[in-house]
Amino acid sequence: MKTRKLIRKMREYLSADRKKQRKQVECMIELLKKLKHKERTLQQKLEHEKDEKKRQEIQNNLDIIFAQRRKGVAILKELKKGEREE
Repeated sequence: MKTRKLIRKMREYLSADRKKQRKQVECMIELLKKLKHKERTLQQKLEHEKDEKKRQEIQNNLDIIFAQRRKGVAILKELKKGEREE
């Protein structure tokens, strides 16, 4: 193979990695949006709930969702940072 053809193939492989990473970023953004919507819904339920046991259960779920969103945002920042460096 000629050098140009080899270089072109290498670029194709590298761009495939970037496409995969972009797809991961898009999926992460979508998941974070869904988690945020779920968090807001649970927050509204918590405000209207009067039973203390149910309030505690909702609060536990909110804490879990909040932690997962925070982790997701951190991972998303790392993915975007890696995308910019390339």
